[in-house]
Amino acid sequence: MKTTHLVWKDPACGGISPEWQELNGQEFYAFINISENKGRRFIKLYSASEDGSDGDIMIEATEDEYVDWRKGKDHSDWVRKSNEEKGYQTVSYHAMETEDGCFGEELIGDPESEFENFTTEKIVMEQLSTALEVLSEDELWLVDKVYRDEKSLSEVGKLLGMSKVAVFKRLNKALTKLKNQIF
Repeated sequence: MKTTHLVWKDPACGGISPEWQELNGQEFYAFINISENKGRRFIKLYSASEDGSDGDIMIEATEDEYVDWRKGKDHSDWVRKSNEEKGYQTVSYHAMETEDGCFGEELIGDPESEFENFTTEKIVMEQLSTALEVLSEDELWLVDKVYRDEKSLSEVGKLLGMSKVAVFKRLNKALTKLKNQIF
């Protein structure tokens, strides 16, 4: 597998519109061992193809780019090692291509999608509406005061003439009923 090595022709450019110089492996090794090049940073971009046929790229980067890349790489390495120790295997969503050419990451829901949010919200509201039918009028009133009117348990206790603990127990009983209906 071939690795492409790209360095800035002018190190003073600081990564702004650099002109690139491509080096082979031996030239790159010699380049990084020259004392004047010791502070230069490089990021390794791994092959995009599953079989690695397009090779890796070693590319010069700014200090900030290098630090960000290093943090990500160290985290990724830690997760991989930790998972291997636990017997887990990491799977790439991109590697899961369907027969029609759709990749795995395209099947994951988009939390920013207005349609998905609207649909999910509608389903939850329908479930909640159905679930609320199992509550008594007193339980509905209690849930309404605490969650819609944002009253504290102490405030509701004063309205009902009971302790905060007693209100909590009633609320917990009502919420358990709702949970059992929804799930």
